[in-house]
Amino acid sequence: MMSMADQSPEEIKGIWEQIFFRYGYMDRINKLSSVYPEEKSLYVSFKHIQDYNKEFATSLTIVSEFYIRLGEDVLRDLIHPPRGNVKRVNIRLTDIPENEFRIEIRDLRSPNVGTLLTINGIIRKNTEVLPRLQTAAFRCEDPACMHVNMIPQERGKVDAPAACELCGKERNKTKFKLLTEESEFVDFQKLEIQENPETLDGGSQPQRITVIVEDDLSGRIFPGDRIMIDGILKAEQKKAGSIMLTEFNIYVYALNFRRVNKEIEDVKITEEDERSIQELSKDPNIIEKLSASIAPTIFGMEMVKKTLVLQMFGGIRKTMKDGTTMRGDIHVLMVGDPGTAKSQLLKYMTELSPRGVFAFGRGSSAAGLTAAAIRDDFGEGRWTLEAGALVLADNGFAAIDELDKMDEKDTAAMHEAMEQQTVTISKAGIMATLKSRCSILGAANPKFGRYDQTRTIVDQIDFPPPLLSRFDVIFKIIDKPDKSNDDKLAMHVLKAHRVGEIYKSLEKNDLTGLDIPEEGEFNPPIDKEMVRKYVSYAKGKVFPRLSDEAIDLLRNEYVKTRMGNPDSIPITARQLESTIRLAEAAAKARLSSIVTEADAMLAKQIVDFYLKDVSTHNGEVDIDVLYTGTSSKQRNDLETVFDIIKELKKEKNSAEIDEVISLSQARGLSVDRAEEAISNLKRTGQIYEPSYKKLDVIR
Repeated sequence: MMSMADQSPEEIKGIWEQIFFRYGYMDRINKLSSVYPEEKSLYVSFKHIQDYNKEFATSLTIVSEFYIRLGEDVLRDLIHPPRGNVKRVNIRLTDIPENEFRIEIRDLRSPNVGTLLTINGIIRKNTEVLPRLQTAAFRCEDPACMHVNMIPQERGKVDAPAACELCGKERNKTKFKLLTEESEFVDFQKLEIQENPETLDGGSQPQRITVIVEDDLSGRIFPGDRIMIDGILKAEQKKAGSIMLTEFNIYVYALNFRRVNKEIEDVKITEEDERSIQELSKDPNIIEKLSASIAPTIFGMEMVKKTLVLQMFGGIRKTMKDGTTMRGDIHVLMVGDPGTAKSQLLKYMTELSPRGVFAFGRGSSAAGLTAAAIRDDFGEGRWTLEAGALVLADNGFAAIDELDKMDEKDTAAMHEAMEQQTVTISKAGIMATLKSRCSILGAANPKFGRYDQTRTIVDQIDFPPPLLSRFDVIFKIIDKPDKSNDDKLAMHVLKAHRVGEIYKSLEKNDLTGLDIPEEGEFNPPIDKEMVRKYVSYAKGKVFPRLSDEAIDLLRNEYVKTRMGNPDSIPITARQLESTIRLAEAAAKARLSSIVTEADAMLAKQIVDFYLKDVSTHNGEVDIDVLYTGTSSKQRNDLETVFDIIKELKKEKNSAEIDEVISLSQARGLSVDRAEEAISNLKRTGQIYEPSYKKLDVIR
């Protein structure tokens, strides 16, 4: 192997020059000459370097900065711009073999310092782009000299000349003045990159590292971006005040970057896996098998699990010619009693779904979920932008537990992230729009402790109606005593504990003669890793379109449902869009390129199931019950009774309850409906009873 000591700088420069001539880089260099300084970078394929001289390529990876700087010196000599001098050029390496040079952030160690490597992850923070002193102009202040010394600068403290180049006087015998107008600057930006959450073992904290980007790479990477960085690992000495310590911080100096545009990455699918996936997709009951593979220790909840399967696959994100986008991600909310395994289901789905992020509503602020402008040591006292959970889950899945514990101003920040799937931040001079294209699975407990079936869902959770309307499916999970169901549940839980106990005994003790139980219902039909691969494959390869039959079914069912009862609004266009997304997901789950009538019917069943559960009033489905807590008929009754009370007050200066009910009957309301309207108006604080059986409006 050739090392730096084996060849002189001139020999290394000669090899660079030969590479440029042999592989046709001279045409690019001539083009660079004509556009310099607007463009300053030459992109060189690492494969060409390896092809020309393997030993040279190996040495470049070990002492990367030295070799690349010599290459940039050669490039500087070859560029002949029509105006001005060549001050800075960059060699950007491309085609670096990922399997040879990729290293996880948590595995970076001291032997990696100075070497070429590739890291990948999510950008967590970035600073603003600032100028960094690249070459400092120091004027010797000796009246007989006044020579300007050009001193190259490294990152950190400014290096003044040790002695003047012309008169030779040292810094203790003369003064040097920094001339900023004659100095050379380069654009500079700091980033913080974090490991991808899907690559972590359960319970591990994601590791982070600082990345330095300069010149034409700066200002192009934003929080939430998933990227690969090709660069050099560098070390920077720590300081305690003015004392230099023996410990060093490490950071990556970026030579190039590439965005990870694949829908799902880091889930490796072999040819054998692909064959298994194709075989699984042929099963007519594949959706049932996938739902049975979700949290098998949790009893029942078949419709919930089936919906969560479809949520993993998601619908199709559409972008129209005018730039309008329609989201394909499916949002699901579970509201129910404590102890119904909502949190356990959320955790399981986070582990199962590629790119899963878990957050607690109780411990999350609006900034923690979306994005924040913060001032800390990373930005050296300046404002930096930091991505929150929904931005980090871009193109993935976010589970948020205890949504009901969030403040109203924090839940309001989710509106944009859920529908437009972007996060806009305007704070401290930072204006940015980040992407948050993710499916959200939320869980909330009723504010009265347990779910009260006599109250509407709006009364039981402190959610603003606009946020509630952004969920495609809302499940009501109630712990209701039922002898038959309770018996099955108890048996399921007891069996699950016994299986766990036996496995623990076998693990910790050398026992013989202990029968390993048949796991049966606890053994998922498809193991967790295969489910992840199946979902990843479907999301990256399958983009189904609606068939004519599916369109006809969805259109007819929508119109029929809307015309069912003139006194109520059963569904709106939002529910139709939710049905379309679920139907597309069902087709994806079958790896089908066509959304069939059966897919549309399954989606319709899910939407009908949840609407019947959470938006029914007197046996009629009314979407207003879900979003406002009051049906269309009730709202009309309230308006009628409220107007009657106002009229009576104006005419007679008093509104007696019996007279209000009598006039309500004359306008088509029954006694029961009129009394219910009076009760609701009192409850909502619109009227009160100043004296016995007399009503008045609250002004």
